[in-house]
Amino acid sequence: MRRHLPTLLAVIVLFGSVACASRPAPAERLSIAVSFPLLADLVGQVVGERGDVWSIVPVGADPHTYEATPRDVARVTRSAALLYVGASNERFLESGAFRQAASEAGVMQLEYAKAIDLIVRDVVIDHGDHVHDLRQGDPHFWLDPHKVVEMLEPTLRLLRDIDPGGSVDYRRNADRLRERLLALDASLRSSFARIPADKRKLVVFHDAYAYFAARYHFTVVAHVLKQPGVEPTAREIAELHDLIRRERLTVAFKEPQFSARVLERVAADLGITVAELFTDTFTDSVTDYFALMRANERAIVTHLR
Repeated sequence: MRRHLPTLLAVIVLFGSVACASRPAPAERLSIAVSFPLLADLVGQVVGERGDVWSIVPVGADPHTYEATPRDVARVTRSAALLYVGASNERFLESGAFRQAASEAGVMQLEYAKAIDLIVRDVVIDHGDHVHDLRQGDPHFWLDPHKVVEMLEPTLRLLRDIDPGGSVDYRRNADRLRERLLALDASLRSSFARIPADKRKLVVFHDAYAYFAARYHFTVVAHVLKQPGVEPTAREIAELHDLIRRERLTVAFKEPQFSARVLERVAADLGITVAELFTDTFTDSVTDYFALMRANERAIVTHLR
C-alpha cells in the first residue's frame, strides 16, 4: 500500500485538476457607465446583482458643469455600456471625443433623449461657451415618475443585448421598479392635492422643473439662475425681487449643488423663506431617487400648503 501511495496521490491530483478545469469560469460582472448619480441609481435598480453600475459625475457635482477627466474616459472604455440623458444635459459628453472613445472601444450606448418623448420648449439657455437648446427637448424628465417608467424599456433592450442570460432578472427588476414609481406618483398627487390652486407657484433655482410642474399642476414663475454655474446679473436680481413681491410669494427654493448667496440676500430683504429642492444630485441625507422625490414632496407641502 505504501508502495502505491505516490501513484494514488498523483491520480487524485490529476482528477482534481481536470475537474477544476472543466468547471465554467464565473461570468465577469458587467460594468455599466452612467452619466450622473441619480440616473445611475435608477439604472442600477434594473441591473440588480448582475453588474456594477457606476456614475461618471461624482455625488454633489452638477452634470451641466462637470468636467470629465482622462481617468473617466479610460474607465468608460472598459465598460460594457454608457447610458446618459443627452439633450445637452451632460456637457462633458457633448464633445465627440468622449463618445468616440467609447465607440472605438465597442461600448454600447443609450441616449435617453432619443428613446423617450421629451417636452419641447421654445427656450435657448446661453451658457457662454455653449448653449442649452430646449427646442430639441428638455432633458430633466426624471422629475416626473411616469417619464422614468418610459425609460425602462430602452434600458431593458440594451441590457438584454449585452447580457441575454440576464433577461428574466432584468425584467423582474424593471417591473418592481415600475410598481414603485407608479405608487410614488399616486402618493405625490395625493399630497399635492392639499395645496390650493393659488399657492401652486414655484421659484426654483434653475430651469429644471418643467416635467414636475406639468405632472403635478404647478407653475414655475421664476428661475434664480438663468445659466447654471453663472451668478445672476444685477438686473436679473432686481427682476427676481420684483416678481416675488408682485406674486406675494413666501418661499423660494435653492438646490444643494449651487451657491445660494444671491437668493438668500433677496429672501432676507423680502422676509421670505429659502427652502431646498433637489434636481439631479444627492447628499448625505438624500441618497437615492425615491428619497430625492420624497424630500421635494416634504419641502413643497410644508411651505405651500
